[in-house]
Amino acid sequence: MRRLKKAGLTLLISSILLSNSVLYTFADQTAASPVITEVIPIETSVISTTAEFQESLGPGQFALPPEADMAPGKPIPEVPETVTENTATNEPPVVIAPTAPIVPTETVQENTQPPMDENGPLSIPKRVPRLQTQILLRDALLWSDPFVNDQPITVEDNSFSSISTYLEGIHGDLLYRTYSTAAGWSPWAMNGQQTALIDGWPLVEAIQFRFSGQVADQYDIYYTASLSDKTYTSWAKNGMTCGAMNKGIVMTGFRLMFVEKGTDPQLDLSHPVFAAHADGVQYVDGVLRYIHGADGSNFTGWGWVGDDRYYFVDSYPVTGWQYIDGYKYYFGEDGKMWSDVEPLIGTAGPFKIRINKEANCLTVYAQDGANGFIIPVKSFLISTGDDTPLGTFQTPVKYRWRLMINDVWTQYATRLGSGLSILMHSIIYDTPDPYTVWASTYNNLGIARSAGCIRLTTADSKWIYDYCAIGTTVEVYESPIPGPFNRPTIEYEIPFEQRWDPTDPNLTPEGIEASRQAILAAHGIS
Repeated sequence: MRRLKKAGLTLLISSILLSNSVLYTFADQTAASPVITEVIPIETSVISTTAEFQESLGPGQFALPPEADMAPGKPIPEVPETVTENTATNEPPVVIAPTAPIVPTETVQENTQPPMDENGPLSIPKRVPRLQTQILLRDALLWSDPFVNDQPITVEDNSFSSISTYLEGIHGDLLYRTYSTAAGWSPWAMNGQQTALIDGWPLVEAIQFRFSGQVADQYDIYYTASLSDKTYTSWAKNGMTCGAMNKGIVMTGFRLMFVEKGTDPQLDLSHPVFAAHADGVQYVDGVLRYIHGADGSNFTGWGWVGDDRYYFVDSYPVTGWQYIDGYKYYFGEDGKMWSDVEPLIGTAGPFKIRINKEANCLTVYAQDGANGFIIPVKSFLISTGDDTPLGTFQTPVKYRWRLMINDVWTQYATRLGSGLSILMHSIIYDTPDPYTVWASTYNNLGIARSAGCIRLTTADSKWIYDYCAIGTTVEVYESPIPGPFNRPTIEYEIPFEQRWDPTDPNLTPEGIEASRQAILAAHGIS
């Protein structure tokens, strides 16, 4: 009966896995019912990477066929503009355009267990990304209709000022940003966020796209651009710059595609950007450098190679401890920023916790003497809810196992503040037994909504339980920027029938094997 109850409460990721579209509710502190939300169906075919795909572009072209039939745009909803500070990079305030509309095409009728994967109850079906993109047409004040996967993204050769691309169908994140001569690079947007705008809404001249997390382990992302002078770029890949820089040319469209790791789509990567110099992180005479493509000058600022992050001063990567953008970061001898400095500073604390409710990301900070809590130590992927309160709190009490309403349990719970019913805790269990976890609550971290509590993996909730003393300050806020680090993702998806959290330090090989055998036996598999 408990398993039936579980299936009735959970929106199961094993059949439909959607980032930012599928939301469900578990009762943490107050009674709640399953949430029925509108979703968009997932396509199951990988974007073409064959010679026919290239031939479809026309002789000598590497991007958008000019004769492509594009759908008409949609009016922008009448939402007031807002100005926000880019606190992660100390850049000037940016103007946030109205949210891009998303067109739902299917409705979830009920939350039921999916058909079992043909390879057995402890198998994971193959996940394929689905990309849905809209562009903000500045002159017409329109958001375009959605373009899916490798559809050419353009509307009658109109230029545009912002991009919104959703990643669905697989775990991980899609990050993207835009460049204009007037504004430079926008902050990274993620999973359907729109790229930010400064006053005047300058037109997009170049773009970068990259995957992060599980999707990046399995797929590469490619993109190519059409330009206002009727030329086309070659393809760019995994965070490379694509478009034009400081040439008086803007983008009129682009095209995205993804291919499985280890697959060579045989695309031209020779000239993805028209600029004075190759743009971005590159090796020059065997030394890692960042050259500004607009004029070939030395660059000072952040640079990325995949998920690896660097900070460059006069085009050379820094090392050691560095004060940047109000934080104190550590960079290894190879220049890579460390996103977990616990090995350097230990766990003695004290620590401060900041929870970004909008981005579903929790960051732990250590104190830098009189400078305050400005050392980012590590970050955790979380799930929050509509009832997660904003503000500043001090933790009053902890619980090793905690019984929640609806007769479910969590591990390593820490109450957010005195008198609050909100806790930071592990994902959901049937009983106070580490082999009774709800796999869907692990898989849906960062996607699902709780009833207000802050849900983490068991290992992450235990870290807070062990090392963040009673009285630790917790600040809950909202920002489109996850924090000083990239938002983490789960390392891999686990089967719906799996009864243990792979991060749980209480597990034993014997216990896992016994649980695995019990699951197989329950499905008649010896």
